[in-house]
Amino acid sequence: MAVRISPDSPEFVPETPEFDLLSDVLHALRLRVGLFKQGSYSGSWALDSTGINRAVFHLVGRGQAWLHRQGEREPLVLRGGDLAMFPHADWHQLSGTPRRERGMRTDATGEGPFTTVLCAMVDFGAGGLNPIMQALPGVIVVRSEDQETSAPLHALARLMVAEFEAGAAGRQGVLDRFAEVMFVLVLRHHMQRARGLTGFLAALKDERIARALTALHRAPGEGWRVETLARAAGMSRTVFAERFVALLGVTPMHYLATWRMHLAEDMLKERRSSVAQIAERLGYQTEAAFRRAFRRVRGVGPGDVRRRARAGVHASG
Repeated sequence: MAVRISPDSPEFVPETPEFDLLSDVLHALRLRVGLFKQGSYSGSWALDSTGINRAVFHLVGRGQAWLHRQGEREPLVLRGGDLAMFPHADWHQLSGTPRRERGMRTDATGEGPFTTVLCAMVDFGAGGLNPIMQALPGVIVVRSEDQETSAPLHALARLMVAEFEAGAAGRQGVLDRFAEVMFVLVLRHHMQRARGLTGFLAALKDERIARALTALHRAPGEGWRVETLARAAGMSRTVFAERFVALLGVTPMHYLATWRMHLAEDMLKERRSSVAQIAERLGYQTEAAFRRAFRRVRGVGPGDVRRRARAGVHASG
């Protein structure tokens, strides 16, 4: 019989989860996903993306809708269980008929079955570098019949629809959290199904480059060189450098410097550490060297970031 040890017991030793590179980057980017529109519509309804400047996705829970996209003459039909995501906020419209409507129409009524749609907005609290979104195409469509690579996604979709229709207390909070999980599942689906992956997501699928990236992200303040990263990847220096550039479009040292400055900007905004402490944590021998590197990568000095963050806090207060 198994013995359960309470977390309060001195014998309890918490397990350290294995380092997950994708989760680490999403956490550092401060991923936030929430539903901003949900409803059941009939007739000549339309959900128009004009004015939206963030990534969004739409889950058609029941019924069917027509997806109109910029530059495409024929709309795409989405049926119950289908999902469409627009990582770069490209214009689009969901409508209840094959005809494109003029702007948003959510009060339309008409004969025929209702279509249930859940719309979520994807945001990142951290600005600057976003290697995940940069690696995504203009639109990702997941079909309900794509069970082979997205069974968990569709199971979650059914759960989201059931939660929406139940209307129980706390529904919005539950749906927002489901939507965040849904975004990650869409990333997984895209990585498994897409041909010609590029950028960070392609690097994640390359076992050896992913090993080097994992080492870098686990300890960004280490004194990394191309040689040591190549060793982590189990590759020669030349082959590693060429493969890294081919996948990510930048050199290993450029990627490292950019990611360090992304982390530094977050730390500067939090104002819990001095500039000298941040420099030391990120592997710089002197504060002056860190300041020069930060200005070179970000285009402004650490002090400018601190002042803007302070002004933002005062303005919101």
